[in-house]
Amino acid sequence: MNILHISPYVPSLHTNHAGGVCMGKTVETLRKKHDVYVLSFITMPLEEKIIAEEYDSENSYFIPISNADRIKQGLLHLNMPLMFSARSSKEFKKQFLKIIEERNIEAIHCEYTAMAQYIWIKEKYPNMIFNIVEHDVTRQSFLRKSKDATGFKKLFWKWQLKQASKYEKAYCQKADHVIAVNSKDERLLHEYYDLNNVELMNPYYGVDFKKESTIKKQPKSICFIGQMAREENHLAAMRLIQIFKSMHRDDIQLTIIGAHPSNELQSFECENIHITGFVDKIEDEILKNEMAVFPLTLGAGIKLKVLLACGLGLPVITTDIGAEGIDEDGNTLLLAQTDEEIKQAILDLIDDPQKLEKKSIESKKFVEKYFSWDKTIELYDRLYEVRT
Repeated sequence: MNILHISPYVPSLHTNHAGGVCMGKTVETLRKKHDVYVLSFITMPLEEKIIAEEYDSENSYFIPISNADRIKQGLLHLNMPLMFSARSSKEFKKQFLKIIEERNIEAIHCEYTAMAQYIWIKEKYPNMIFNIVEHDVTRQSFLRKSKDATGFKKLFWKWQLKQASKYEKAYCQKADHVIAVNSKDERLLHEYYDLNNVELMNPYYGVDFKKESTIKKQPKSICFIGQMAREENHLAAMRLIQIFKSMHRDDIQLTIIGAHPSNELQSFECENIHITGFVDKIEDEILKNEMAVFPLTLGAGIKLKVLLACGLGLPVITTDIGAEGIDEDGNTLLLAQTDEEIKQAILDLIDDPQKLEKKSIESKKFVEKYFSWDKTIELYDRLYEVRT
């Protein structure tokens, strides 16, 4: 089958954010049985490097997009949520149509709701398959922002929520299948939009969890993982630093792992707090630690960083938001909400080597059992069954 994969970021197993890694694994998987063409946007220098090393110009097409472009598109499409209008590109549309016509595309694999705006192609080609991967349920994300904001920001996010819900519903109802990345999002899509075309996939984290690690762990070490340019990660990292400092324990080390830390975050670098910035092999950096802590207060959908830490055998302490779609009852994850609860959970675990080892084994087995990529391969085989 000829499949066109469209996305807001360059798909790659070597990019610096979980969504991009998962998309990279999808492209790799689909290419084993289909002819797959990639059309995406370039949003940062790292993606230019990835394109040069991993993609050929015959089967892949990339459109540069800057902050100025995002602002321009936002002003031109005031009736759309900002995250959608940012990907409303005339050049993308031109390439989109060209690839479909020249390559006899039979199916569109669309990553993220913002890219689902190109579902109008089904009006031109009614028999074309158009599947949407909902990495986050957009309505859920905007709902949280509108609840947490005050004053003018609250009015702004309520307006964005209304627009996002309208477009997301329209896109999902027109799609052949909507693919959720966790069971909670699957349920929300049913509840919000009364959909009967929702499928469930397991995301990919970029690591072979069955491989045994030889990396030596630093005793009494904690880490947080995240793309630090994202507000929810910055806030969570700052919160964890304050919790960590309140413990007054010189024997414990904290490492904040992730690209684009702010100057504010970097200012906390000291003897027992380390801010890594971008790292080449994030799993190696994570494996140096005994546990991972994610005191998240924002964000919707499944948190791949939580699954990544679990799959690498780190016990994880997190909030309800961090556990969404993974282990909301706290059977394997250690759930804590307040700063004091998070602090106590850290101390209870880090000072008990036997409990630490038990939770480590439990975490790894949990991910291997419930979040295997093999299940996603089976889903793709079914959705893109070769037509005879």
